[in-house]
Amino acid sequence: MTNAIKIAVLAVAGLTLAACGTTESGYSDKGSSKSRQATSAAESACMAAVNANYGGKIDTVRVIRSEYSEANSLVMVAASRTGGKTEQWRCLSSNDGKVADLSVVQ
Repeated sequence: MTNAIKIAVLAVAGLTLAACGTTESGYSDKGSSKSRQATSAAESACMAAVNANYGGKIDTVRVIRSEYSEANSLVMVAASRTGGKTEQWRCLSSNDGKVADLSVVQ
């Protein structure tokens, strides 16, 4: 193979690998030891569902962790109110943000 062909093959291979694991494919590898994270739509839907469960009176709601799945992604949420304890919630959501299941973790 000539050098030009080798360079072209390596460039295509590099671009192909670079496209793996981006947010466009529904997950991200950024800042986590987990290999995948749920989409931002799934995480946002779960935080909104927890907040709605308290009538919109949550002081703090945040994603503890999330795991991407093609069926329903798992999102773990922590929520607290003033003077109240922090509760953890388990949420299953489609990747486009439709909550399928929401429950308090004991």
